[in-house]
Amino acid sequence: MPHVGPHSRYLVLMLIVYIFECASCITSYTHRDFVVSNHRMVTKQMLTFYAAPTAQGRELTRMWDRIMMEQQCCGATGPLDWVNHTSTFRSFYPEGLAPWPFLCCKRDANFVILSPEGCRVGHVDYINTKGCFEHIENAVNSYTWGISWFGFAILMFTVGLGSNVGGKWD
Repeated sequence: MPHVGPHSRYLVLMLIVYIFECASCITSYTHRDFVVSNHRMVTKQMLTFYAAPTAQGRELTRMWDRIMMEQQCCGATGPLDWVNHTSTFRSFYPEGLAPWPFLCCKRDANFVILSPEGCRVGHVDYINTKGCFEHIENAVNSYTWGISWFGFAILMFTVGLGSNVGGKWD
């Protein structure tokens, strides 16, 4: 049986690492397409977990609150997401009191709701009618491109490192 030297072991380990890095780059890219092209999945998660009293619900609620406040948007595709679908939010807030979260309401420079009643009835001057999915889509798209390119850079570094080390052991 031939002797397996450190060079061969190193190359096998580098090949394994290389394969896993390739898989992570491909996975990042393909999952980007899944999330970016699927507003129904984002809407379903929002409706399921927004205002839920669980740890996951509180975290998702904070995320949606921040997005709706910063981007001046409402729901995934618009405020009617909260009215047309069953949601956890609806189980805590009846439609007559709050058809959508108050963060959907337009605000002044001091973040005070311009007209709570106008927002509640859905007057276009007092509610953010734009959905938040476009912002989420752009964020996911940019982050996954960054991860994919970073992984690709590591792959190229690994190939270069492997060829340099391999040459020194020959």
